[in-house]
Amino acid sequence: MIIEGVLTCDSPSGPHVAALGPVVDEARTAWLLRPFQSSRVFSCLRANPKCVFHTIDDALPIVQLVLGQSPAFTYERSPAGGWLICQACHWFELEITAWDVTQPRSEAQARVLAEGDLRPFWGWNRAKHALLEAAIAISRVHLLSAEELALSLERCRAPIEKTCGPREQLAWDLIQSWHAQHTLQAHLNSHSH
Repeated sequence: MIIEGVLTCDSPSGPHVAALGPVVDEARTAWLLRPFQSSRVFSCLRANPKCVFHTIDDALPIVQLVLGQSPAFTYERSPAGGWLICQACHWFELEITAWDVTQPRSEAQARVLAEGDLRPFWGWNRAKHALLEAAIAISRVHLLSAEELALSLERCRAPIEKTCGPREQLAWDLIQSWHAQHTLQAHLNSHSH
């Protein structure tokens, strides 16, 4: 199954952070990361095969990462030297053991070096799930038509507006602002050709 979360890996400027959905077995021992070869995650992991995957219960940082913004995370070093996000719930320190780079979306098999809990998982609600779906749709903007993207975001509206708290509302406001700007830019681009 795919588990959604946040990955940290080493970069020359410190921790590189990205929203990522690796394929994981039920026991959480076999991991498959699938970064695009054009991504910074791919280049960081090719330079250093260790990373830390975090489960979180806050949709706002995932939305921020997908929109290219930096979440207000604090970091500490793991026992094996990786970057831990202090606001996460659980972490898995991973090491890439094999690569398949025959496709634009690479596949990196990984094993768990260490894992730990930072705090209890608060839980998810419909707004958090819908924000995750909205963030995934935005991450696929290059694959979706304007109509498909608008429809995907509109499907998320009701659960977010009915069940959100302040952080979910902030995430939704960021998405709506991004979508308005994206739609305007697409309109301007279509009229300039």
